[in-house]
Amino acid sequence: MLTCRTGSAGAPRAARNMAEHLLQQTLPPEMAVMADYYKQGVTPPTAAETAYGRYSRLLVDGQLPGGDALDELVKGEAVRIGESALASDGAALDADELRLRAVAAFIGTGPVTREEGTASLARISTSPDDVAGTDFEVRLEAAVTAATTAPDYTSAAATPRRDMNPALAQRLGIDTNRGLMAGEVALLLNGQRADGREIEGKQTQSATLPLTQILGPQGDQKPSREQLERMLEGKTVTGKALPGRRPSGLSGGCKPP
Repeated sequence: MLTCRTGSAGAPRAARNMAEHLLQQTLPPEMAVMADYYKQGVTPPTAAETAYGRYSRLLVDGQLPGGDALDELVKGEAVRIGESALASDGAALDADELRLRAVAAFIGTGPVTREEGTASLARISTSPDDVAGTDFEVRLEAAVTAATTAPDYTSAAATPRRDMNPALAQRLGIDTNRGLMAGEVALLLNGQRADGREIEGKQTQSATLPLTQILGPQGDQKPSREQLERMLEGKTVTGKALPGRRPSGLSGGCKPP
């Protein structure tokens, strides 16, 4: 379930944190599974897709940073997964299994190579000797397959409504057959299409300037009576006419008491 909030942002980067906040899990996994039943065919994002959307801002030439930086990303993603993911018997997953799932999600869409992921697990594993051999390769392959095919229930799924007007979806660049990733939500929150293009026919309002910039008072100094009279007449503190169109809310003829 994706909570709703309106706001404003100057760029998609400014809306990224809000998008990630909205995509935090708001339903336990078993309730999310039940919710899927009522989505009527919308494909939830996979763990690999949500991980890509969550960390895409850190990509350089399509790759996440390596070494210690990658280790910290894996640890952080493992902690996030551990907040809701459970083993098949309902038990909590150990740290190494959570980190394996985190690396598998990164490998699934390509930001991390299999070699880099394996090396990271070897550095941060509580049992480094287990990060080798045929058994490990089988476990990693199974985790990558799950990350790229199974629905992700560790995040909220921003899925389009089934009754969304197709024309609206097309204008906003929303694919109604799948969930939206964090980057796409950030763009929509920023008043753009999900693909980053401008919305056709959208009216863009001019930016609101602070009164100190419009009227010219200096810093935190209180205006004098004479300066206040000028501002109430719709002029700057120096008595000059305001540049361009007079801002709404400033009307001439008013006098202070």
